[in-house]
Amino acid sequence: MAVDESPEFPARWTPIFARLPEDKRARVLYAAKRAFAERGFAGANVNDIARAAGISVGALYKYFRTKQDIFLAIIERSHEYLEETIGGIIGRERGFRARVRALLEAAVESSRSDPDMVRIYIDCTTEELGPLALGLSRSIESVAATRYRAMVAEAKLAGEVAPGCDEAAAAFCLDDLFLMVQFSFGSEYYKQRLRLFLGEGADEDPASVVEAVSAFIYRALGAAERP
Repeated sequence: MAVDESPEFPARWTPIFARLPEDKRARVLYAAKRAFAERGFAGANVNDIARAAGISVGALYKYFRTKQDIFLAIIERSHEYLEETIGGIIGRERGFRARVRALLEAAVESSRSDPDMVRIYIDCTTEELGPLALGLSRSIESVAATRYRAMVAEAKLAGEVAPGCDEAAAAFCLDDLFLMVQFSFGSEYYKQRLRLFLGEGADEDPASVVEAVSAFIYRALGAAERP
């Protein structure tokens, strides 16, 4: 079956899926996300996904050609949300400090509201998903890399960070810190790690974590003395 690659829906799913009511599409994708979050890519079973979504396995394969396409469709929907979130914050907030804080707060909020997606992202970093990792990193991380480099460059021009700050290295470190904060509120392993470093109860006090990481970033980039 030819796949319509119009902007109305991604090539990961078929035109049949695109024509479904939005609530049914959401139900299928939610069932798949839960399965991948709980069991990993290899452990997730299409029969279980179909059962949880209230459809037949045959119908599921009319919507998606492969299990990999289901997985990548979920990743790509999250990628769209990431792009909208980062772009919205940078467009709305004025000044480097305000943007850093808002991005950290968004990382916490997305993690606490959608821990399944955090677990899927963590699964993407494993060797098991090595064949998919290169494409995923290009599509997902390129948005953050471009936005954060521009954000640091603008802050340098405004005198908000040290003039000698390496924009690419700063963007890389910012993205790593934002990801680590996000993981720390959506995964039991990373919650334990957060408590180990910042003390018991740190995972229940996101404001203090945002404050501490923000202060670290300001000092690291030479922005601590600015209001």
